[in-house]
Amino acid sequence: MLYPLNKYLVVEPIEEEKTVSGVIIPEEASVDNSVFKLVRVLEPHDDSRLKRDMCVLVPTHMIEEANFFGKRYYLVTENNVMGIYIEEGT
Repeated sequence: MLYPLNKYLVVEPIEEEKTVSGVIIPEEASVDNSVFKLVRVLEPHDDSRLKRDMCVLVPTHMIEEANFFGKRYYLVTENNVMGIYIEEGT
């Protein structure tokens, strides 16, 4: 596991469920044009007020990807978190 420093959070993008639209798109094509993305916090930095498993909203272009030792990690700085998402009724 990667343990973040310097106000970084290790996150996991939350993918929205796709519906069948009848449009054929190659598997390698990226079609996510969203300006913002919900991500789940996997590992906050030591001084963070955010906790594991929180869902937060961040600008899509601020999500950084790091690949090493065969693993992919997504990182974002805490100052780019725009809000915490909580499902209604929970």
